[in-house]
Amino acid sequence: MRKNRLTFLTLIILITLCLKGYSQEDYIVNQAKFLQKSNPSHFGMNQLNRVGVLYNSLRINEATAMDNKYAFGSIAFQDNNFSLGFDINSFRINETGLISSLVNFSYVYKIQLSNYTYFLPSVTLGLGSSRVNVDNLVFEDQLNMATGFISTESIDPLAPIISNVNYFDLGASFIIHNEYYMVGLSLKHLNKPNVSYNKEVPYAKPISIGLQGGYEFNINPYERSLLPRYSYLFTFLNLTKYGESIYMSLAEDFQFGEFSIGFTQQVASVDSFSLNNFGLTLGLALENFDFGINYNFPNRKPGSVFSPSIFELSIIFDFSIYRRNNRGLYKKLQIDNYY
Repeated sequence: MRKNRLTFLTLIILITLCLKGYSQEDYIVNQAKFLQKSNPSHFGMNQLNRVGVLYNSLRINEATAMDNKYAFGSIAFQDNNFSLGFDINSFRINETGLISSLVNFSYVYKIQLSNYTYFLPSVTLGLGSSRVNVDNLVFEDQLNMATGFISTESIDPLAPIISNVNYFDLGASFIIHNEYYMVGLSLKHLNKPNVSYNKEVPYAKPISIGLQGGYEFNINPYERSLLPRYSYLFTFLNLTKYGESIYMSLAEDFQFGEFSIGFTQQVASVDSFSLNNFGLTLGLALENFDFGINYNFPNRKPGSVFSPSIFELSIIFDFSIYRRNNRGLYKKLQIDNYY
């Protein structure tokens, strides 16, 4: 008897949550630190050269967890006013052998609107794949309810069909920002890629429309000794419509010199489920490195609310010589590198 098997119905529920609820590009909770997840135009903000990695574990229930790995990089060509960015996102559900990956390549162009305001339009091409290990599944015809025995073979017609899917994903976005505020619009899945495992019953990803806004406050303008000299509050809002589902993510990130503490909230309506999350973020900036840790507290009410716990670790490296010299300025919205 195979251990820790999920029934086919459970698999369908999990995949539905992945496609409609926590779509594979939205697992990252700390979007204030990884703004490119909500809007790829962020790869070109202030024309920075950066790389970063992130790992998080999303626990669906006591027995099932999803491991998510994410990496990104950006490089600026300042003389030609554009930046290139890429990110790789992969998650796995070990119980089903479900592995889903998405690689995005973004081109971001810089347009100066005024002395201190910039317009960053971008286009994104994604290459996605997803596969399921059918050997890890148990279909109804394999179960003997009288004896509890599980047969090693299935004659279910869906068994040989479920395997893998590959697709292209197109997107476009823009950001307008200065050193105090940012507003953005992102459009994803413009080509509505078919991500169904059963080609006889196609499932096209609906177009995702996202609106972003952010503002950064100097909370120590008079350099009082109570707080570090460079202390800021960055607030961020991401509102997304994905098919019939609506998501709203909020973040408040307090930067006290090299230390930061933040709070995240997510509210969503996904079919008959609601998602109401609250998370806590801690960060440390050491020269060119930014370290982050986040925990999202679970909230589950059967039939009405599904909000898993998420534990997240991240490291970002900034190649800027100014960060290496530790100027002490840790603002998220900057324009000094455009010049």
